[in-house]
Amino acid sequence: MTRTVSGIDIPPVPDGARGPKVPPRGYLVEEIAGGVHWVTDGGYQCAFVVGEDEVIAIDAPPSFGGFVTRAIRDVTSKPITHVVYSHYHGDHIGATDQFSADAVRIGQEETYGLLKELDDPMRRPPTVTFRDSYRLDVGGQVLELHYKGNNHAPGNIFIHMPQHRVLMLVDVIYPGWVPFANIAMSKHIPGFMAHHDHALAFEFDTMITGHLTRLGTRRDVETQREYMHDIRDAAQHALELTPAKRDLARDSVGLDHVYTYFSTMYDAAAAEAARPVIEKWAGRLGGVENFAVNHTFIMYQSLRLDDNARPNVVFFPPTDSSDDCAHDH
Repeated sequence: MTRTVSGIDIPPVPDGARGPKVPPRGYLVEEIAGGVHWVTDGGYQCAFVVGEDEVIAIDAPPSFGGFVTRAIRDVTSKPITHVVYSHYHGDHIGATDQFSADAVRIGQEETYGLLKELDDPMRRPPTVTFRDSYRLDVGGQVLELHYKGNNHAPGNIFIHMPQHRVLMLVDVIYPGWVPFANIAMSKHIPGFMAHHDHALAFEFDTMITGHLTRLGTRRDVETQREYMHDIRDAAQHALELTPAKRDLARDSVGLDHVYTYFSTMYDAAAAEAARPVIEKWAGRLGGVENFAVNHTFIMYQSLRLDDNARPNVVFFPPTDSSDDCAHDH
């Protein structure tokens, strides 16, 4: 049942979006399989892998503080000898300074370049880099790292543990929920879309996704893929609605304040086009009421700018002298 708090309607959380309870200490650490563990505070996730004589840490979100090392020490006293970066974003690797400076840090080439440019002492650039793929074989544990191109962020990689059928991909799949705002704040929407198919090409049963309440499965990838294709269809429909919404915006708010005009046009097109998506997915994925219109707007812009899929739409009202001129805003 929807509840209202401070005038804000809060829809119920779907059962499929609920995860395990985080203990009062502030983090949960669990073994997935064969020495592969995940750590979560209920909003962020990271991982570590215990080998014969060492530990491989994967990410360390600053929201955890020193909990990552503490979680590892709950399981083993073996030294942390390797650190794998999923990508460069500070909310996922901003606490990797808690690991020894002697630990081997591994990341994709784009991650190295971005961290070098940012010069953040909390995120040391990786000492080992790769372009397309890298195999880490340490203490009987195998991690296969793969880069399939720009997606949520340049350098964001797949971390596959084939022995245990575990896959880690951060900031792309949101089990039980729709992606975060602006399609997960993605730098490249076509790449984000393609990564659903790239993920399904791996052999895995369990997925560590970097965010939210629980681990993922292949079914979660398939479900989000369906949702995102619905968003793409809605965005295409929003493009088709644009001429009518353009005229509505012109007549209702005028053209003097051009940003008010454009936001009125875009918001109206995205809201109408997203309505069937919300009706289909409400109660199935958490957050659809919050972000489906936003997702449609972002995809709308990607279709016309990235995919060149927009119809012949005039985004600014034509005048007698500009009937055939399309203004791209």
